[in-house]
Amino acid sequence: MIGTKLVQRYQILERVGGGGMAVVYKARCTLLNRIVAVKVLRHQFSVDEDFVRRFRREAQAAASLSHPNIVNIYDVGQEKDIYFIVMEYVEGETLKDLIDREGPLEPARAVNITRQIANALYHAHYNKIIHRDIKPHNVLISKDGRIKVADFGIARAVTNTTQTFSPNSLMGSVHYFSPEQAKGKLATEQSDLYSLGIVLYEMLTKTLPFDGDSPVSIALKHIQQTIPPASRYNPSIPQGLQAILEKLLAKDQSLRYESAIDLLSALRTWNTQAATQTAEIDDNVEEEDTQVFTPLTTSIKKKRFHFTEAGKKNFRKWSLIGLAIVAAVTLAVLGISSLAKIWEVKEITLPSVLEESKENAVAILEAEGLTNITFDESHHDTIPKGHVIRQRPGENQVVKQNRNIELVISLGPVLIEVPKVEGIEDVRLAESNLQAVGLDSKREYKTSETKPNGYVLSQDPLPGTKIPKNQKVTLVVSSGPRPFKMPNVIDKNLEEAEKILEDLGIDVRRAWNPSQGDSPGGIVTDQTPGRDEEIKPGDIVYLYLRPYNKISKSVEVLLNPLVESKVKIVITDSSGEKTVAEETVSGHFTYSVTVTGWETGTIRVYVNDGQVDTIKF
Repeated sequence: MIGTKLVQRYQILERVGGGGMAVVYKARCTLLNRIVAVKVLRHQFSVDEDFVRRFRREAQAAASLSHPNIVNIYDVGQEKDIYFIVMEYVEGETLKDLIDREGPLEPARAVNITRQIANALYHAHYNKIIHRDIKPHNVLISKDGRIKVADFGIARAVTNTTQTFSPNSLMGSVHYFSPEQAKGKLATEQSDLYSLGIVLYEMLTKTLPFDGDSPVSIALKHIQQTIPPASRYNPSIPQGLQAILEKLLAKDQSLRYESAIDLLSALRTWNTQAATQTAEIDDNVEEEDTQVFTPLTTSIKKKRFHFTEAGKKNFRKWSLIGLAIVAAVTLAVLGISSLAKIWEVKEITLPSVLEESKENAVAILEAEGLTNITFDESHHDTIPKGHVIRQRPGENQVVKQNRNIELVISLGPVLIEVPKVEGIEDVRLAESNLQAVGLDSKREYKTSETKPNGYVLSQDPLPGTKIPKNQKVTLVVSSGPRPFKMPNVIDKNLEEAEKILEDLGIDVRRAWNPSQGDSPGGIVTDQTPGRDEEIKPGDIVYLYLRPYNKISKSVEVLLNPLVESKVKIVITDSSGEKTVAEETVSGHFTYSVTVTGWETGTIRVYVNDGQVDTIKF
């Protein structure tokens, strides 16, 4: 395959991977000059028409997904007996590679990866697509750390056809099967979540919960045995995360998370609690250490003093001075104590202001006594402009009243100028142009008597309009001319049938049955589509033909034996007109000859250039 150019567009550069179903190549799209991944079906699948049809349908359904955590599918194509999918090329590694190299992963890192996979599953499940084969091998990590889930929808085409296409591939997948999949039941959203639970388990422990000598033995363990707690292999796993893992891996579907959004909520709560604990530790570190002093004690020996009158006066004077000093010191201490109470900083539990407007957020915080607020700005796809995207510290953290609260305010979505794609003759190119600038698309078809199938008739929004990233541009696409009813050409000869259909702009394909032999043409015995079925110019019609019947006929001509006679016999039949005999004869009363024709026609007999007989056969 290296060096091959599929459909005059995808130049195969190198092989980058492969599995039981397909081989993946790195390729260059010469039309858009970008690197893509091309997944080519293995030969044993490409000859199975039922599988190919299901494969194309599922791949086209998966191509409707557009999400930052899902590998984009750009195209589904065929060249001769090669069937392929063109996908986004992700430069990086698989999650399986990361686990093998760095596992077990830190809980926070594993949760971050799990959240991105769950986001991908939420988007797919919302669009009624179940993955069915979530495993680290199908999770790609780009060089910038973004998680991309691959092979959405394609697993269904495989499992509906066979589970024995590759022992190694099946052995790899069965480690992540849900109990219901192991029983051969229908996979659901919760089946994907169970498989994601196994992936999280493996990230945290670098161990799979079940192993065995065969796929069947591993599948039975998923059905019958309890999964060992992940903390057995990694005691540092937090208790809250262990609880999330156990709920994901419940054998009873009713005990698992109902949906990916419920899982995301649980992971978000765990993250918040973990962040709160970390912040509390940080806050304690910031406080000054308490200073402990050992009190001083003075032992004064009692002595008896004797004063003179002058001494008594001096004693009274200095006593009064001492009392004044003590009073002053006492008042000072009491004042400092009162000031300390005034200066004491109140502690406040932070409320959530996420998704509140900037004005409401400030009002909520100030009502709690928090006035030290700073702002930053960032774009966001879903949170409206002027509303809070993030707050730091987070919700429910306990902070000092004078703590700085940072709010990130949404600038709204990134706005992209819609390019002009109206007038492009291939809708796939128009869609690629939109994808290149970060926009999605949807098609609406309309008949056109002047524009070919696939031509972009119009677009909405119009070129130059600015819209949010990933928003859909509606493309009105020509479906070609209006359909008309297929004429009946059965029992006509091939030339007549082809003339009728070609005049209507229909492409004709011939199918002979049985072998034509030496017959110069044939008669139509069947046609697809049939009579009165809807068809359009450019569609293909298959004509099923039988050879012409060969007819032999004896011809006898009466002549004048006394003169020379010029005899000519002409046959007009299904193959056309031809002279089959031409001879000058004398001395004979009759001239006899056997001639042959095809299917049906007329024999004309000429003597001395005058027609003397007409015979039909």
